[in-house]
Order: sequence, then structure tokens, then C-alpha cells
Amino acid sequence: MIAKQNLVAAYRSWEEFTQAEGDAIQRDDWARVHECQQTKQDLQQRIIHLTEAAQAECIEAGQDKKLLEHDVRRIINTLIMLESRNSEWLAGRRRVAELQRGDLDQASQNLRRVQHSYSPPPAALWNSYS
Repeated sequence: MIAKQNLVAAYRSWEEFTQAEGDAIQRDDWARVHECQQTKQDLQQRIIHLTEAAQAECIEAGQDKKLLEHDVRRIINTLIMLESRNSEWLAGRRRVAELQRGDLDQASQNLRRVQHSYSPPPAALWNSYS
């Protein structure tokens, strides 16, 4: 059952990158978050092919495909939990960033008002000729 072992190994890799992604979110290391997400996206196609190969392997061995599904279900459930956690962490970071942006926008408006209050009036451009 080589295909099944390769499938489980691919899911384990996904789990490792999801853990690394979560760590990167906590550290605000957005380059690492992007790297982990890109790697997981690349793993998706590999997992699809490995799943097909593992299912074919089960059929050739005369085993029920449900046995394969049962064997990988625990890993998939763990991945769902980790992905949900990362999503919640990202949403929290986004809320904080939006609040900070609002504060910065308000400070910028205040500075413009202060600058306008203390700036000398512009020189008159029109001259009167009689």
C-alpha cells in the first residue's frame, strides 16, 4: 500500500505547513504565511493524485475504499481544526489592523486640521488695476 503511505505523508506535510502557518500568523510574519499557503496549494494537486492512486490500489487489493477513508479521516479532521484555528487568528489580526488603520486615519485628519489652523493664509493672486 505504497500509495496510501504517500497519501498519509502528504497529509502530514500539509499538517506541518498548517502549523508553521499558524506560528507565522502569531508572529505577523506575512511572508512566511504566504509561503506556507503557496506550498499547501501545491500539495493540493499532489493529494488529489495520491488519493486516486490509493483508491486504485485498494481496488486492486480487493479492499473497500471506505477503509482508506477511515484511515485518513483522523488526519483530515485535525487539518480542518488547524485550518479553522488559523482562519480565526487571521480574522483577529485583520480586525486589529483595521482598528489601527482607523486610528491612523483619524490622526492624519487631526494633523491636517492643525496644519490648516496654523498655516498662513495664501497670498492673494489677484491684483486690482484701475
